[in-house]
Amino acid sequence: MKKLLLLAAIMLASMGSWAQTVEPNNEGMTLSAQEWTRDVVMGWNLGNSLECPYTETEWGNPKTTKAMIHAVAEAGFNAIRIPVRWINHVNNTTDMIVNADWLARVKEVVDWCLEENMYVIINSHHEEWYDRNPYYSKQEENNRMLAALWTCVATYFRDYDQRLIFAGTNETTVNWAAPTAEQQAVQNSYNQTFVDAVRETGGKNYYRNIVVQTFACSPYHGLNGFTIPTDKVEGRLSVEFHYYDPYEYCGNCTYYYWGEAYKDKGRILASSTEKTITNLFDRITNTWAKKGLGVVMGEYGVSNHFTEDDKQTQQENMQYYLKCVVSEARQHGFAAFAWDNNAFNNGPENFGIFKRWQNMAVGNTYFLKGITEGAGSEYVEPVGPGDDDTGEGVTYWEGDAVLDWGNGLQLSVPGSVFEEKGADVQMVLSYTQDYSDYDDLQLFYGDWSSLLPFIVGDNSFTGDFIPSNYYSTGTGTSHTTAFSFDEGTLATVLQKGIVIQGHGIRLNKVTITSPSGITLTEADKAAVNAPAYTLGGQRVSQPLPGHLYIQNGKKFIAR
Repeated sequence: MKKLLLLAAIMLASMGSWAQTVEPNNEGMTLSAQEWTRDVVMGWNLGNSLECPYTETEWGNPKTTKAMIHAVAEAGFNAIRIPVRWINHVNNTTDMIVNADWLARVKEVVDWCLEENMYVIINSHHEEWYDRNPYYSKQEENNRMLAALWTCVATYFRDYDQRLIFAGTNETTVNWAAPTAEQQAVQNSYNQTFVDAVRETGGKNYYRNIVVQTFACSPYHGLNGFTIPTDKVEGRLSVEFHYYDPYEYCGNCTYYYWGEAYKDKGRILASSTEKTITNLFDRITNTWAKKGLGVVMGEYGVSNHFTEDDKQTQQENMQYYLKCVVSEARQHGFAAFAWDNNAFNNGPENFGIFKRWQNMAVGNTYFLKGITEGAGSEYVEPVGPGDDDTGEGVTYWEGDAVLDWGNGLQLSVPGSVFEEKGADVQMVLSYTQDYSDYDDLQLFYGDWSSLLPFIVGDNSFTGDFIPSNYYSTGTGTSHTTAFSFDEGTLATVLQKGIVIQGHGIRLNKVTITSPSGITLTEADKAAVNAPAYTLGGQRVSQPLPGHLYIQNGKKFIAR
């Protein structure tokens, strides 16, 4: 703690010699972070332009014009993320004051976006001096420079209205490997430095919505290592992640089909399907949005790739993928920004939508169609605060603990907690697959005498339940699974209780519940018009077998 306080003091001192702090001004600054993100219907990235090393054209794109921004708005996008590299435009690295000409150029593009009544993000992008050096040895100096940089940029844009927001960093990483505790800690310190620097400039920046990032902008690294910064104002902070999953389909293009809907067309990656997106976004909602954070999916996309023998189907599949991603983002209230680098070849790194050299003609029409279709989804307001608001469920345990046989959590649930729920009692586990080798949920009787039998969905198991097999999902995926018991097993459970253990599982919650005797078959679900919701409040179109949902105010188990 002393080290962090000393670091903060050094940074504030470095800013204080020239920073022009003014009194907070909340005029017109009414949107919360979550309101801002939900207002973004379709977001677009001005990729490979202002984040080039020195000039915005050196990576092959034309200079951005007002007509380009207008074309993006005309296509239906109401938000633009503008990646910006600043370091090569500062007068010196001591004061980090950005050259006036470069500030004016960024301002010009921002103003064109605002003239189209678009929401706008500007960030610090490809700043390799900090984002490739997340080490304790560099932490103090990097934070000093970052604080000075954002003091300069935030002061320059301080009087802009609430449509403009700032994002502190981008993809901090070391060769895209999983971060160490040190690297996570340094990224978290960057986020705190950014928040403090922007707020310190005062004016509208005191209330402005701002965005902090997970390590590498990975949702998975964020869910396991991101720390929410302390902020002076409430409800004006968002967290950013990027989504190019599965990378084998979206990035390096070794798969040409994605999703359960296309598994009969060709080889798909079974560990990443439509369910994967829903499960991940549910977990992000539960981890961040329920704590008041907005969520920004700052980049997403699929690189254009196809084979000539099935080109049309594969293009339709890319359209379907983008539709699924954007639809889930909209339903969860995330602001989603498509990556567009103006590249239109066949293979990796071809994310182009608009042909900037050809008057912004749409190059990959199926990209735009998929995004537009997904953007038609609406945000779904949670139906309640959580599992227990119906009065039917009792949370026995809640936390964040890894199951790793004897080296991890071995949770004992006494038989007494099952008694009051009667014969239809269920034990509901909320957890995340978190493994590098395999995953296994195992239930023993409480005296360790033997493995106990249980039922998930219509399937019977004894002792071991493998989520990756049952759901066809991979590590990083979250589930809420209901375990029920036959009469004989329940009688023994009431006497002995249950021990939960396993491997490759991160347990979050154990709820003892009664589903009110409601079990819907597939035919029942087809006949019922009322929407179904997860226990976390997210609307679902296809309830998963064995999971608990809410419909018409009551819980049911999908079969």
